[in-house]
Amino acid sequence: MRSSATLDHMDLSNILNEIDKQIAQLQQAKALLTDSSTPRKVGRPAKAVTLTAVVLGRKPLSAEAKARIAAAQKKRWAKAKRAAAPAKKAAPFVAKKTAPAPAKKTPAKKAAAPAKARAAKTA
Repeated sequence: MRSSATLDHMDLSNILNEIDKQIAQLQQAKALLTDSSTPRKVGRPAKAVTLTAVVLGRKPLSAEAKARIAAAQKKRWAKAKRAAAPAKKAAPFVAKKTAPAPAKKTPAKKAAAPAKARAAKTA
């Protein structure tokens, strides 16, 4: 025969196993209900974790290193600005406007000659 302690232990473990099964079934039912009640989002899921320098294996930069990088970039910008400056100053060639040539005056004798000729024909 079995002792009463062994029987109690077996009954207790069976009861706990049954409770675990019921808990699992209830969790499945809850998961089904909560998934169907919330509308599914369309598109790419949101990022769960953003990669940081530590995750990527990079060391963080010191303040001195950041200052050196900033100074080098400013130097590159200044060089580019100097190279672009002469191109701006060189304006396209524009011819100077000159005064129009004065109209030639006809001598009085030449201007009067045709008028005299018309007068002579009519008279």
